[in-house]
Amino acid sequence: MITEKDVETDRVTAQQILARRARNRVGMLHHHAFMARDMEATRHFYEDILEMPLIGTWVERVNPVTGKPDNYVHTFFEMNDGSCLAFFQFKSPAASTDASVNKFTDVNPFAHHIALTVEGKENVLHFKQKLADHGVSAFETDHGYCYSIYFHDPNGMQVELTTHVPETDEMMATAAGSARETLDLWLAEDDVATNNTHRGAGWVKAD
Repeated sequence: MITEKDVETDRVTAQQILARRARNRVGMLHHHAFMARDMEATRHFYEDILEMPLIGTWVERVNPVTGKPDNYVHTFFEMNDGSCLAFFQFKSPAASTDASVNKFTDVNPFAHHIALTVEGKENVLHFKQKLADHGVSAFETDHGYCYSIYFHDPNGMQVELTTHVPETDEMMATAAGSARETLDLWLAEDDVATNNTHRGAGWVKAD
């Protein structure tokens, strides 16, 4: 979490970061939506295992995409900043599968994943163990600027739980000052050296 304490002068300072965020018209995530194959399995996964309360269930009778009568449910599971993960399920299993971007198969994390923040590595490990207790396989990655585990939910969506590390603020403050320059370089050149010297081991299966 960025504080008022400034980092070194050749990096973006905490004051500059706060000012940048104040200028941003887009606020916190409201919700991220995904199709559910089995809403009760989805509820159990997010509410009972990941400890995200179900705060809204909306029954709808008209498909807003087709404009035709349909019967589906829209659920919201809350995170600690008030934003949500949301899920849809049609009464018709075929309709849910047709609307699913991944047809309910496990997707590669480069294709799509949702990353959720927890506070401290102890909470990453708490959920790692809780997932294992429920038979859910997880993988660990040390990104350098954060530390994460990855796993799939009952709908095949890749979920990441991640936490800041002691190096996070310094690394992100440094990256902010050169982000556009680095992107332009990568777009222009075929072989660009990594600028993430803190990255640890890659995709490591959890115990």
